[in-house]
Amino acid sequence: MLKTYITITFCFVISVSLAQSINDYRSVGSGNWTNVSIWEVYNGTAWVAATTYPGEVAGTNDVSIEGGDSVTVSSFIPSSFNSLTVGDGVGVTDTLLVNGTSRFDTQRVTIANDGFASWTANVSLFLPAGAAFVIESGGSLDESNPCSASKRLVIGSTIYATCNGGAGADFDFGDLNDGGGSLSVTPSSNSPICTGETLTLFANVSGTGSSSATYSWTGTGPGSYAFSSTVENPTETGLTAGNYTYTVTVTSSDGSITNTSSTDVIVSGPPNAPVSSGNMIACTGGTIPTLTVTINSGETVDWYDAATGGTLLLSNNVSYTPTAAGSYFAEARNIAAGCVSNSRTEIVVTIKTCTIITNRRITFRVKSN
Repeated sequence: MLKTYITITFCFVISVSLAQSINDYRSVGSGNWTNVSIWEVYNGTAWVAATTYPGEVAGTNDVSIEGGDSVTVSSFIPSSFNSLTVGDGVGVTDTLLVNGTSRFDTQRVTIANDGFASWTANVSLFLPAGAAFVIESGGSLDESNPCSASKRLVIGSTIYATCNGGAGADFDFGDLNDGGGSLSVTPSSNSPICTGETLTLFANVSGTGSSSATYSWTGTGPGSYAFSSTVENPTETGLTAGNYTYTVTVTSSDGSITNTSSTDVIVSGPPNAPVSSGNMIACTGGTIPTLTVTINSGETVDWYDAATGGTLLLSNNVSYTPTAAGSYFAEARNIAAGCVSNSRTEIVVTIKTCTIITNRRITFRVKSN
């Protein structure tokens, strides 16, 4: 029971430490976006009081409105930032209020679980071309009265949505709530994979208009590798070991809205076969010694009773203690991708009859030739 408890605690600490990056901002109170006192910034080791508001100067990373706070934006935020997330999923509503014509220079705004966004005046919120305004399950966009075509979400030069769908907008706020926000892609893959395996890419498109969207994939990798596809979830074979980057752009049916994002792919080659510590000899009736091998970092060993195929005897261990004489085979395996060595290392255990020499105090067991 104690071992289980320690393991769970360790994983929790790791997940929290990876949840933020340097120059991330989070709200610690309600007020206007440009009020520095309502923000904390992560300095790489701890959250500290902010000295600038998010996007006031270059270098802002991810921004979150959380803790039940309401943050009002009513101006153009001068510098870019990576993303804005409204909502922390803990059961209290976190709110973004658009009170004046405003602009965020970010490629992604997410209204997450417990998040809420409301236009409190007949104004526009501008996002750059190619940006996504995503509404996740549990998040919502205010579409209540008074609702007018002057409450606008503008992406690039396109009026993507207005509260009531007027002013030539493609959609109304209700469409965004129903469809999961604006058109968006968050590509992924079955990486890491091994050489010889098939790579499958997933666009993971969402948002209003996604059912009729078109796709354009490009890819780069080792040497002069290049890739292109117009399939939503393409596949690729024959990849050599190395690091690859694949980028997908999704475009609405009328061509007015696009969203682009990338995903990294790792292709691993087979590990080297394990290095044996040597064959073993045991005496009849004596203890059979443990077989050991060495491997590289990031690898593990599986033991078999045959050079190919055969029965798995032990998994995930550089040592194996057999119960009888014979040949045993160690196969190296890459932990991340599961790639296995092209060959297995044989270790032979031989049992011999030993001559026993005894004097008054000491017994010697000598192996026969």
